[in-house]
Amino acid sequence: MRKVILTTGGTGGHIYPAITLAKKLIEHDCEVLFVGTKHRMEKEIVPGENFNFIGLDILSGKSIKSIYKMVVAIIDSLKILKKENPDAIIGFGNYISVPMIVAGLLKRKKIYLHEQNVKMGFANNFFYHFSNKLFVSFEETFNNIPIKYQPKVIVTGNPIREDFYNVRKKQEREKLKLKQNEKMLLVVGGSLGAKSINDAILSKWEKIFNEKNIRLYWATGKNNYSEISKKITKIKQEDVVKPYFENIAELMAASDLLISRGGASTISEIIQLLKPSIIIPYNYVGQYDNARVLEENGGTKIFEDKDAENAFDFMFNIINDDKKLEIMSSNMKKMKKGNAAERMLRELDIWRNEK
Repeated sequence: MRKVILTTGGTGGHIYPAITLAKKLIEHDCEVLFVGTKHRMEKEIVPGENFNFIGLDILSGKSIKSIYKMVVAIIDSLKILKKENPDAIIGFGNYISVPMIVAGLLKRKKIYLHEQNVKMGFANNFFYHFSNKLFVSFEETFNNIPIKYQPKVIVTGNPIREDFYNVRKKQEREKLKLKQNEKMLLVVGGSLGAKSINDAILSKWEKIFNEKNIRLYWATGKNNYSEISKKITKIKQEDVVKPYFENIAELMAASDLLISRGGASTISEIIQLLKPSIIIPYNYVGQYDNARVLEENGGTKIFEDKDAENAFDFMFNIINDDKKLEIMSSNMKKMKKGNAAERMLRELDIWRNEK
């Protein structure tokens, strides 16, 4: 049986693509071990998905304490490699991946990296020079890599949940009993919510209430739901406001228009479903660059955080324009990469000489 170590953490944008790939590896009788940090969300998310997990004591930053802990984490990673002897190490970015990648290079292990965002983060941008292969989510990332390194770079797309490859708009709309002339607006600000987006909806609530052909599905974020519920004094019977939605793939498929942040996974889900969208990106973690690629291809419209109310004015202008929405959807067809996890699996040089 082959064994692979996946290393990443810190944010869902790094963790969930790794989990998606891990599930594919398991399907191919490959043993998987996650290595992250004991301080961040992966220490709960990864074991919650029933994967073996080791948490290193790593801190971000350049303080003496952080550097010391990084050195110790590299030594601990060398011990893990000696015990586990994996066939490959796959890093999904973030400083959390650094100790295991360094240890893997010292032990001459096969190193693979995946970059979720358009603009590479520090860890991947440094280590891809020494990796066996670099998987990237966007053509734009590939184009910005020096020609001499491009032969090792493969545009796979970003691994997203399998649900997104199996949902169909017509069937999902039927499940929700959406009428033919009814428009569905899905608003998602992330698991914790997005204050600017939530405030903008509340400022436009009277108009949303009066638009009887628009059905709203709004994920407020778990931290904001209680407060927002108190502010909503009236709501259409069909509208749904929740802290978050478990069935996000189904809802996104059924929707006519999505308003969301610009995380790498969200952008990849939008492309897979060819979903017209309005993106209000955070001003950090590469979200604007991710959204910009989508906008340049005609699939979305970007609004800055401070202009969130204008985003909803734009929504009212286009949600009933079937031709405009169809054009936005069609413009994204050239960006689809298929099932990224399956493509990555095929590109791993660990399957040869199996008995």
